[in-house]
Amino acid sequence: MLTLRPYQQAAIDAVYRYLRTNNGNPCLVAPTGSGKSLLMSTIAHDAVTKWNGRVLILAHVKELLEQTANTIHRIAPDLPVGVYSSGLNSRDTNEPAIVAGIQSVYKRACELDRFNLIIVDEAHLLPPDGEGMYQTFLHDAKIVNPHVRLIGLTATPYRMKSGLLCGPDNLLNDICYEIGVKELIEENYLCPLKTKAGRSKVDCSNLHIRAGEFISSEVEELMNTNDLVASACREIIMQTHDRHSVLIFAASVAHAEHVKETIAKLSGCECGLVTGDTPSAERETILKRFKGKKVEKNLFGDGLPQLKYLVNVNILTTGFDAPNVDCVVLFTSNGKSGSLLPDGGKVISYS
Repeated sequence: MLTLRPYQQAAIDAVYRYLRTNNGNPCLVAPTGSGKSLLMSTIAHDAVTKWNGRVLILAHVKELLEQTANTIHRIAPDLPVGVYSSGLNSRDTNEPAIVAGIQSVYKRACELDRFNLIIVDEAHLLPPDGEGMYQTFLHDAKIVNPHVRLIGLTATPYRMKSGLLCGPDNLLNDICYEIGVKELIEENYLCPLKTKAGRSKVDCSNLHIRAGEFISSEVEELMNTNDLVASACREIIMQTHDRHSVLIFAASVAHAEHVKETIAKLSGCECGLVTGDTPSAERETILKRFKGKKVEKNLFGDGLPQLKYLVNVNILTTGFDAPNVDCVVLFTSNGKSGSLLPDGGKVISYS
């Protein structure tokens, strides 16, 4: 196992103390980049190897499942880990630790058998009412083992529409440990971001809001003009001449394609693109190249070059792990970026 940082050890201790002294389900709050995967791996390893328990880690997208399973393999290689996910064509059920997609298992608690701990990654996605897949699964899991405990991990212990995540009548009852971005920056565990507004100003005063968000078609019309895209892409290339990996959040698929083509034309560098319609195999190849991993292009072992620029449309948000990213570009207020970039990381915003 890797050596935990002091705040990570404090978080683990707080979880175990809560489980010993309370009957509820705790929530651990820590920001992006703080190492929540390491915390989950440590809890799972301890539960299996120290207390002869069985652990299920639930997530909602297959990228998180792959990432979590790979992290556990790397951090705790002696812990047998299975994956249950229809999207990954894997249905392991016998291992002491299982990483599963909630969409694949919410009706299969009995098939997966008894768990002592259930860990929910990105716990702010737990639905507030009683109709969600998580509630269905947990109800059945308690039939298999009435004493099963739930642990949630999140950077944001609240929901925009319904308020706080924890409460006496909620699935998660109390925050047992919380640390914020400011504290981790002050302790030199996270680096401060350097933000820069784009030169081309965008007048958003006429945009309308629906369900708490700008109307996407209006944002696309505002952002996807030839002049703005050309000006912004020239500035992106200029500002990132000393950067290695630039992650760009576009306003729409059409806007993303426009940005991709313009950056490639102006920089002479290939620019990757990931949207909700990108086939899984193609997305996997693009992300590997962006992360600097070797991707063979032929049987002779020749590798495809790394991608410096990658455009996406609200895809690479929750749980996306790419420590190599040293610049994030936001074209829309709906875009989301992580809190951790390498030292001197930039955020360029056109929203």
